[in-house]
Amino acid sequence: MATIAITGANSGIGLRAARRLGYDGHRVLALCRSVDRARAALGPDVAVVETHMDDLDSVEAAAARLSSEGVDVLINSAAVFDLGMKTREVTPAGFERVWATNHLGPAALAARLMPTLARSSDGRAVFIASKGLLAMPRLGIRWDELDGSGWYTPTKAYYHAKLAQVMVAETLAEQWGGEVSVSCLRVPAVRLDADKLAAQPAVQRFLYAPKNRAAAPPEEIAEAYERLAVGRRPEGVYVDESLEACALPRFARDAGNRARLASVTEEAIGVPLGRV
Repeated sequence: MATIAITGANSGIGLRAARRLGYDGHRVLALCRSVDRARAALGPDVAVVETHMDDLDSVEAAAARLSSEGVDVLINSAAVFDLGMKTREVTPAGFERVWATNHLGPAALAARLMPTLARSSDGRAVFIASKGLLAMPRLGIRWDELDGSGWYTPTKAYYHAKLAQVMVAETLAEQWGGEVSVSCLRVPAVRLDADKLAAQPAVQRFLYAPKNRAAAPPEEIAEAYERLAVGRRPEGVYVDESLEACALPRFARDAGNRARLASVTEEAIGVPLGRV
């Protein structure tokens, strides 16, 4: 059985995946912002590591603990997509919160854990992207304003960070592919939990309701998480919910773009993505 670290494990798909993996006998380490919420959702038998993905110091501390305990699999599930965040928020370190939570934190956690995963007999790192990127074929990384206020909306910030996750997964696969299986799951629209839907502004709840009813149940996508974590390794890095290989977003196909993003990401997180 594997030891699996999963971020964002106290709600949504991450919660369902953590439950599935624990039920199947794997040791699950839940990296969550709220320890109390995580324990209430997952029960007392799951180890909870308080981790704030928008805080690189918190991510570093979590990675140090996981490295000392030993992990076989990392699932970077945590993300923020709050349509109520109309105004750009900045972390104490000066990063826009969506960019920090959805890109820098996951990239830093994976980079710090790669040596540990490489020591496992079946080390794996799983990133999460979105099928919504298909609707944005011209989307690219905003090099001159990575997390600036001039273009910010919750939706733009979310997909900008998700594109970056695809690119970092490809970079890590190139650097560590001989030792760690790196994958990035292209998640379709997923049904929101009732509390998450209720937290949205009234107009957004009304507009989103039909899409929410037609979206995939989180339990179905949690199965894909589990298969990527402990099942047969997929062919290729970027895969859909059936674990079939997908075409990369246009911008992500360019090796120069991926190398440039790796460079600016490493500068921000203070740790290399490749071997030192």
